[in-house]
Amino acid sequence: MAAERKRVIISACLLGVNCNYKGSASADYLQGPFFSGRLAEKFELIPVCPEQLGGMSTPRIPSELTAKAGEVISGSGKLVSREGADVTACFLKGGAEVLRMARLLRADFAVLKSRSPSCGKKNVYDGTFSGVLVEGPGITAQMLMDAGFMVCDELEFLELFDGTDLGV
Repeated sequence: MAAERKRVIISACLLGVNCNYKGSASADYLQGPFFSGRLAEKFELIPVCPEQLGGMSTPRIPSELTAKAGEVISGSGKLVSREGADVTACFLKGGAEVLRMARLLRADFAVLKSRSPSCGKKNVYDGTFSGVLVEGPGITAQMLMDAGFMVCDELEFLELFDGTDLGV
């Protein structure tokens, strides 16, 4: 009997879906293991875009956290677009929807796009739109981790699951 494949919540942009804020995919991985289909051979993939699930358009104006994700989730911080619009509700809704899917589909872990205000795990942009990174996760990553899900970004994933197993 074949082993059951692990279920993975994954940022859709890493699979080549044109859903990031620019309306494109994450170009760094278009020719790599994420887009090539090798992941689908090893894992049951559940592609998500929290911003789209939260009701935002694609493309959309870039947004950044003005506080730590935990503060935003607790109501004491927010996310703003480059034009100054408060988009906190969309990011919270999108994160909640991804968490609902992870629970409903019994995901084993998540692979999320680094530096995203939703999906970033290690660091995100600082809210000044100046390209400065600060330590800490995005909204969706924080919600998943708070619920006990293992979360990694695309680079951690390749380290954890030896890239040679994926043919890279």
